[in-house]
Amino acid sequence: MVAAAPFLTPAAQMAELARAMGQCRRCATLARGRTQVVAGAGTLPARVAFVGIAPGRLGGDRTGIPFLGDRSGDLLREMIEQGGLGEVFITNLVRCSPRDRKGRNRDPRPREIARCRGYLRAELALASPPIVACLGALAWRHLAGPGAPFDPASPAPRERHGWRCYPMYHPGYVIRGAYPRARYREDFLRLRRLLDQL
Repeated sequence: MVAAAPFLTPAAQMAELARAMGQCRRCATLARGRTQVVAGAGTLPARVAFVGIAPGRLGGDRTGIPFLGDRSGDLLREMIEQGGLGEVFITNLVRCSPRDRKGRNRDPRPREIARCRGYLRAELALASPPIVACLGALAWRHLAGPGAPFDPASPAPRERHGWRCYPMYHPGYVIRGAYPRARYREDFLRLRRLLDQL
């Protein structure tokens, strides 16, 4: 996919990777509809990597930074801060904002996720986090495996492809009122405790 130059710093390698992503045209529909390609961002190496679904049209697709500029991003970053989680890396399954025919956010299709998988693997290799927090069932299924039960209320890390995957609700799920904000804060504190034990 994208070979990392071992003599470059991780930050320089990430910049090279982001440049390669910027030229990507593997998904014609996504390439046409995006404002920009949104590479992962954060600390290298990271204590934890958060993997969402896709850049939102009002968030990452507009700002160029995952989970920044929209309500989901605001909530995620607030919970990271309240949980005392420093040194994080934030990315998504795909780098472009998927839209439906009316221009609204939609979930990426399996083939779109598959075409972007190499970029995600390269980002996680550079971030080398001990925990990959999967934000939502879709991210969990693609990273932890389709047979792994998604249960953020009683999370159990799952090892797959050299990653320790950890289930969490997507902030959009909380914003819709499907999960209490106070419990979401507790989930981030629980993640912090797990990281402290590693």
